[in-house]
Amino acid sequence: MSATQLEVLTSPVHQSPLRDIAPAPAPESSSADTPPSRYTKPALLAAAFFITFVAVGMPNSFGIFQDYYESTLFPDKPPAQIILVGSLASSLYMILGAPTGRFADRFGYDTAVLVGSLLIITGLFTASVCTQFYQFLLAQGVTFGLGTAFVYYPAVSVSRRLFSRRHGMANAFVVSGGALGGCVLPYSTRVLLQKHGLPATFQTLGYLASGLLGCSYAAFRFLDHPPVRRGSTKLVDFSLLKDTRFLVMLAATSVAMTGFLPRYFLITPSAVAQGVNSSYAAWLLGLMNGLSIAGRLGIGAFADRYGKLTALVASFVLCGAGHLLFWLPAVLYRGQDAVALMTVFVVFVGLLGSGFVSLIPVVISDLFGGDNLASKVGLFNSIVGVGVLAGPSAANAIVSSKGGGDDWSMAVLFSGLLMLVGGLALTRTYRYL
Repeated sequence: MSATQLEVLTSPVHQSPLRDIAPAPAPESSSADTPPSRYTKPALLAAAFFITFVAVGMPNSFGIFQDYYESTLFPDKPPAQIILVGSLASSLYMILGAPTGRFADRFGYDTAVLVGSLLIITGLFTASVCTQFYQFLLAQGVTFGLGTAFVYYPAVSVSRRLFSRRHGMANAFVVSGGALGGCVLPYSTRVLLQKHGLPATFQTLGYLASGLLGCSYAAFRFLDHPPVRRGSTKLVDFSLLKDTRFLVMLAATSVAMTGFLPRYFLITPSAVAQGVNSSYAAWLLGLMNGLSIAGRLGIGAFADRYGKLTALVASFVLCGAGHLLFWLPAVLYRGQDAVALMTVFVVFVGLLGSGFVSLIPVVISDLFGGDNLASKVGLFNSIVGVGVLAGPSAANAIVSSKGGGDDWSMAVLFSGLLMLVGGLALTRTYRYL
């Protein structure tokens, strides 16, 4: 018996009464369970970090593009139509998770990263020559989102093969790449748009994506390809839908995640509507993403110590509470009061309410086993992704229905309550453990 196998067999699974009680099923034996050498672990972890920096960080800065499209390029287009571009880029990776996650397990993580990288780069460079709205929808929305669907699942699944004991912390580091991208890219994108225009902005982002994703693909080439097993040729594996734990977790998370994405799209315009300086409003988005790096690492450490499911519930509830306690009153005031409350909101949700993004793959691995993890996370995200896609458009439609366009309270209430209710409903999963 190897030292790695002995470590896995002797690791404590339950350290508190709230910790997930049911042991994960034993993974199937394959070369995929053989961890990479200690020399390739840092490279693979950095590669996954770079992938989320590009694939998640760029869509998280769509609020800057939205403001530019509404004010300059497509002033006659309704905001609800423009926001669809960012919604597709941010949520297609979830909706298409079942087939693309299965693709990663079936053909290898490196192949999935290659296909996705080519699509992302193509989408960015194609957007640099677009002039019509439907062209941006196809390039920046559909093509980029489809590319993210291929690269995301290898990125968030590889940490399970690298770190079995500290999976929560390791995956928090991986997903923090998206937070870092969402921190630095909004400000950088605004500067590029102001100084060089839209085509040069997309070209710069395209070259950045080419470099980072190219390095990531090179690192994933070192990862062993699992052998093809009998029965593994299915496009999608629906077997988990027979597990009551999975269904309860799926229903609760779908509700909560519907309220997750609107803050990334609406925090900047809602701040501007309350009289906050546009530059400071853009900085708020970057601050929220930047602080979520520390927040995700912290909740990952909490998950490793006190239980993955417990940490996921806490993250949803705290994020929903932050919407109601700070963002809701912020959109009811103007001037300095709005500035102060908006700032407190982004600090609160950045530090305490951003961990669920990294925790979902960790919880699924903990409850249902780490074999074929990309397929399992992909199936889960495909169903949850419907709500993620609908959330921003629904919240924006609520704002637009107010007539004046500056009454944001119901949209914030909509998002906050969904996350709070979904997080509390997730506690029902304990009953079936």
